[in-house]
Amino acid sequence: MSFSPTWFLLQQEGFLSQACLCNGLTALANANIGDKKGLYYSAFFELSIGLERMMKLIIILDHMAQNELAPPNSQTIEQYQHKLNALFKATYDICSARGLTSLQPFDGDSLPRVLLTFLDSFAHPGGRYANLNKLTGHRHQALADPLVEWGRIATQIFAKQATASQRKTAKRSGYIARAAFGDAAASMISDLDQTYSDVEGLFARASELETVGRHAIFALVCLIDALRNVLDEVTSNAMQVNRNFSQDVVGVPDMNEFFQFAWADKNYVMRKRRWP
Repeated sequence: MSFSPTWFLLQQEGFLSQACLCNGLTALANANIGDKKGLYYSAFFELSIGLERMMKLIIILDHMAQNELAPPNSQTIEQYQHKLNALFKATYDICSARGLTSLQPFDGDSLPRVLLTFLDSFAHPGGRYANLNKLTGHRHQALADPLVEWGRIATQIFAKQATASQRKTAKRSGYIARAAFGDAAASMISDLDQTYSDVEGLFARASELETVGRHAIFALVCLIDALRNVLDEVTSNAMQVNRNFSQDVVGVPDMNEFFQFAWADKNYVMRKRRWP
């Protein structure tokens, strides 16, 4: 038995997607205001790339399963560019055509889709290069600043998702800071929208953002888990075609193995700080 060049290319793309998603989740788990702001950018870069490549794998493998293992041409994949919402729609259409239900729970108002739309905007040149574009007067300046937009989404997530205990923890963090420092300290650390608050507000906001990161990660893991189920199905179809054509040359790896880290168990995910 031997492995075809296509097998190795798919394997390498699986490793790439896995690494990007795991690095992105880890960065988001540790991002916050202060000197941790840079981790937000790391998270957005890695997650947008990882989701993009994972959905493109679904499109490629579904095409292979329907076309005697022939991959689609480059124009078919290039048309999606870095447009995550367009890729999600294409993936959803594959599910509809193949009778798969994994993506049905993710309507446009669900938190995973809100986060996907945010990452879709970040993947646009106006998002990825927002700081440089503004510094240099580039034409791509219409999109909201990524950190400002994340701060807005974070406030909404905390309002809707935070438990009573998490709200209490955020308030307590602020009270403790006020009691410890009183009027003897001033905050020189800005929020994600570049505004400043007193020490109590700073510590409370940092606690809120830590909580928001956990809820956002769980939403993203749920989405990755659902996409993995779709990928597993189209991979199985392609592997069956492979077996029908050849018993000696393996052309499709088990792509499901690259995304086993995405266990949509809330208690497990909310405690996890490093992926995989």
